[in-house]
Amino acid sequence: ALIHLGEVEFVDLTGGQGEQPLGSPTPRTPCASPGPGGSPTDAPDTDVQPKVEVHEDSQDALDQAADLLDISRLSLEQALKFKEMRIPGRPVILSPRSQAQAMRTLQSIIKILYKRLFDEIVRKINESSAGRSDTAPSERFNSIGTLDIYGFERLQTNSFEQLCINLANERLQQFFIEEVLEAEQRVYAEEGLDIPKVKLPDNRPVVNSIESIMVILDEHSLRSRKGLVRENEADNRFCEHVHRDHIRDPRNNSGPVVPLRVSKSAARAGNAMKLHDGFQIRHYAGDVSYTTKGWIEKNSDALVPEVEGLLCDTKKNLTSRLSEPNNVNAASTNNSVSQKYLGNLNDLLATLQRCHVHYIRCFNPNDKREPGHFIQKYVLEQVKNCGTEELVKIMHYGYPNRCMLGELRQRFTEMLPPDFARYRDREFMLGLMLAFEIDESQWTIGTRRLFLKAGQLRVLENMRDVGSMASKEIIKRIRMQFARRKVRSVAKMIAIAAWWPKHVRKQRRTNFLRRLRQSLFVFVRLHRWLRKARTSLYGKQPTPPHLKKDFKANMHTGYGGRQDGTSRLVCRGFPKSFVALNLYEEPEYPSFLKRDINMRSPIEDNVLRIWQHDTTENVFLHNGSEVLVARLSPKVLSQAQGHLDDVRRLDVAESSQALPLDDVPHVDWHIPVVTIMCQHRMDKQMFASCDENNDITVWRWHGTDASDPSKIAFRMIGAYVGLGPEEQVLGMCFLSQNVVPRRITDQQGTVLVILRTNPNNKNWLFMQVISIYQGSHYTELIKTVPIHTAQIAAAAADEDLEIHFFEASHTERVLMIGGRHILKFYTVDTRQEGDKSIISLEPVLDVVQEFAEVRDASFTTCLSLPPPTPSIGMLDWVVIGDDAGRLLGWKFNSDDHGNITLDESMSGRFRSNLHTPGVKVRSLVGIYGSSADSHYRHVQNSGLSYSLFLNKVAMEERCFHSLADDGKLLVWRMRKEGWKSSPESQLPTMESAQVARADEASMPQAALSGQNVACHASRLVPNILLLCDQRTESFGFYDRRPEGRESRAGGA
Repeated sequence: ALIHLGEVEFVDLTGGQGEQPLGSPTPRTPCASPGPGGSPTDAPDTDVQPKVEVHEDSQDALDQAADLLDISRLSLEQALKFKEMRIPGRPVILSPRSQAQAMRTLQSIIKILYKRLFDEIVRKINESSAGRSDTAPSERFNSIGTLDIYGFERLQTNSFEQLCINLANERLQQFFIEEVLEAEQRVYAEEGLDIPKVKLPDNRPVVNSIESIMVILDEHSLRSRKGLVRENEADNRFCEHVHRDHIRDPRNNSGPVVPLRVSKSAARAGNAMKLHDGFQIRHYAGDVSYTTKGWIEKNSDALVPEVEGLLCDTKKNLTSRLSEPNNVNAASTNNSVSQKYLGNLNDLLATLQRCHVHYIRCFNPNDKREPGHFIQKYVLEQVKNCGTEELVKIMHYGYPNRCMLGELRQRFTEMLPPDFARYRDREFMLGLMLAFEIDESQWTIGTRRLFLKAGQLRVLENMRDVGSMASKEIIKRIRMQFARRKVRSVAKMIAIAAWWPKHVRKQRRTNFLRRLRQSLFVFVRLHRWLRKARTSLYGKQPTPPHLKKDFKANMHTGYGGRQDGTSRLVCRGFPKSFVALNLYEEPEYPSFLKRDINMRSPIEDNVLRIWQHDTTENVFLHNGSEVLVARLSPKVLSQAQGHLDDVRRLDVAESSQALPLDDVPHVDWHIPVVTIMCQHRMDKQMFASCDENNDITVWRWHGTDASDPSKIAFRMIGAYVGLGPEEQVLGMCFLSQNVVPRRITDQQGTVLVILRTNPNNKNWLFMQVISIYQGSHYTELIKTVPIHTAQIAAAAADEDLEIHFFEASHTERVLMIGGRHILKFYTVDTRQEGDKSIISLEPVLDVVQEFAEVRDASFTTCLSLPPPTPSIGMLDWVVIGDDAGRLLGWKFNSDDHGNITLDESMSGRFRSNLHTPGVKVRSLVGIYGSSADSHYRHVQNSGLSYSLFLNKVAMEERCFHSLADDGKLLVWRMRKEGWKSSPESQLPTMESAQVARADEASMPQAALSGQNVACHASRLVPNILLLCDQRTESFGFYDRRPEGRESRAGGA
């Protein structure tokens, strides 16, 4: 029947023009569409004329084919000439097929019937081979199967058939790796043998990619069958989908699926394949390029629904077995070759799992299919690709022969004396191998098996066959060896029995101490809460412990500023502290390194510890009128009575010296009053100061030498003298290279922003940006800052208008102005005007004007941290403290265009605040670490010297401290739920804190409300907080480590 169908030909009735030619015979008009049983169904709405007719010479062939298949000849011809489209509830629509479509339909029928006939024959053969028959269904047969797994194909043109064949080879190769190589290594691991592990190839990525490609092919085949895509575009759409899912980056050819390689010669000739004509897969045996043309048609495994219905209704037994009734409605089902192929492949692997498989390696001697021609490189590639190399390595390191210990004991039990029967299987076989002195490199014993090198099992069999017996001396030596081993085992068990009670007691003691620490932790906090409750109820203040003081500095707390007749705007900034390295007492960093050491290698911790121990740090206190400098030495602090020493007063105008306090009354020149002082954020050795004459000086700190007080303490970099005596400087801050135009940095210039007043306009402040050079200065910008109405009202009420801080943020893109009834944020940016880059300042937010709840607040201190949480666009995080004990956080973001905005949703009051309400927050302190060695890892990774690292080190972004006037020190840490505070300590007072000072009456009451007027963290010793006590006129320090809070507090 299939041969007769192959002889059928068609005649085109349209003449190739899409219309019926004149003079052609009038074709039959179909009156009905054949249903599944060959009977007519509902007639179509209109008569449809066919476009093709069966050739007269092919009529007999069609008749004979229909007769052999036992189906209606008219219905078969109808299915070849028309395509039925069925819509539920509507008549059948007939669509005439063209000559090409009719020929493709006929070929599809022949192909699918041939495939089903072949499958039927194979099924019958398998049933017969497996012994399944109607006569003896209960009998069981054993069979031997042969499977050739090395049919890997790499032709000139590879299509869908080659992909299926190569997928089978990939799956079978992976089966070999898992069932042989991995299983071999698993056995060694289970037996506890120390065998080197061999890295095995992994075919799973390639297998998964091919199976995914077949899923994509099924999807596009179903779309093509439903008519959702044009026939000439189906293959291209499929290939585009494969490229989109499996070839993400054509330039990165690291995956199992890569683009086609197009030869330059073929491209020049014009016959090269395009990008979406196929793809390349990296198989274990090499790369293979596949062409996807015709894959949609090859993947189809469904008959024309009309023909499927005819086969179902036939009465011929063989023909009916070739039908698939479930596929009559083929448009809604996906009958694909790939789907059935994957199912058959899975069944094959499942069968192999149940079988005992033996392998025969076959290698192709050459790729030209010529006899007597052996290509060594070609064969070697096959050996490497198929896993033979790994197998040889495993067999080389491992043991090819292995036997169960129990079976070997039963077989060789007569070769040892009868008293060896009391030993276990493992000891018996060990004694057997030792008794006959078999080379120990040729065998080993696992937990259940004896492993032997090749040929050793035959040696044992030969000795058994000849009746060999071990000598008495060797048996005696083996018995002694077993006895010693038993003694060692008993001794080890006795040691374990003696150690176990001690271990249990130690664990109990450790658990007890841990629970005790937890209980003490809870008790201490409950006691603190109890003290707070008593204070709130009865007004009882707990007496804080005293802080030892070894040396007192003549520290006067003064405030700079001027007043005029009507409006007084005073810089009421709290005393500020700064720290910088003492370069005079810094050891030479290379002297700690070994000779000819590689500078790129990490520096040892002990080297960094010695450098840190021998270096000193200077602590500055600016109290509004003078600058005092003390010396912090880790070597001195490590002593029991450690303290800060060498307190001096800095002369920033005349001598550039740090004068000992005893020499200050005897100098014959005037030491000017320093009203404002600030420190560079990126270069910690650079400072700026403003004196009583509004002369601004920028200088670099060198340090103090205890052995030579006359040494120059700093070097002046530049100065600005452009302000008049009637103007008042309220604050200063540096801008670094991040926001400074390059034209300034190229000339070694420094940019300083000054907040000042103007006597001609009392309702405005002015921010003046100046660039200072060696011997010159230039005003870059003057920006007005409006004063809020609350401050104007305070001025009218004859109250001082106070500015407490004027600082730049961590990135220096935001400026903060804060004080009494004022809190403003300004952005810092650079913009281009013509060919010149200039600095611009723009307002972001006036907090007092926007938020009524803080309108009457006095903002006392601020701190800018690096972004505490990773967030896209986050720029700065600013913390503000006020006189009511509150802390406010402000988050600033930067968009893609560089514009800075305030994120109000992430800004606001810190809720977890343990400060006493109404008690002023004196200082917000950023820290640089929690222990003395916090910087060691960073110094080693950065490759910088310790001093350069400390000069640029940034504060920790997820932790800071806040200090209130009542001495309460809180530590703030960023948690998942936000900032959380916990009480660090109630800072102790100095011994002489209760001693009244004669000058306290002349000091402002606001300044006397707190004892520790300034606080700063040390960068050299990160766990140390540096304090400035105004009542005892002392420098002090506080060790933040829990073990150092009692013994490491001190003053100077």
